[in-house]
Amino acid sequence: MHYVKDKLGRSRKGDDTPINNLNSRALLVVEGSVALFIGSRYFHLSLEQLQTFTVLMLIFTSQFRVYIVRERKYFWSSLPGRELALATVGAVVVFSLLGIYGLIIPALIPCQVLFVLGYSALFTIAIDFPKYEAFKKFGL
Repeated sequence: MHYVKDKLGRSRKGDDTPINNLNSRALLVVEGSVALFIGSRYFHLSLEQLQTFTVLMLIFTSQFRVYIVRERKYFWSSLPGRELALATVGAVVVFSLLGIYGLIIPALIPCQVLFVLGYSALFTIAIDFPKYEAFKKFGL
């Protein structure tokens, strides 16, 4: 990701907060567990396809998480730099195509890849609200 080229400057306050450590890890475990459940029970994916499903979820989530981490307010409070936005779009497109065509990982059907993309985006949006409230409460 192109953090260096982003429009947002450095934070004046420290970034080593309890919110950034334990809570974010717990939320990732919840997100991953729900995704595994949906992939196995709803989509009836094989083990190999479930691995692809999980890898895509982790990649998409990491792309979207950048937008939450870069902003102390709601992530939409500031526009990202052009390079950051292009890097995100590029990564999402490349990995979506890898997941659909199964070039180096077992293939998924397009609706499954789109589901993972949407799920990752919605989960990321959902955790932005408590992040903002926690930062506001602790004066961060």
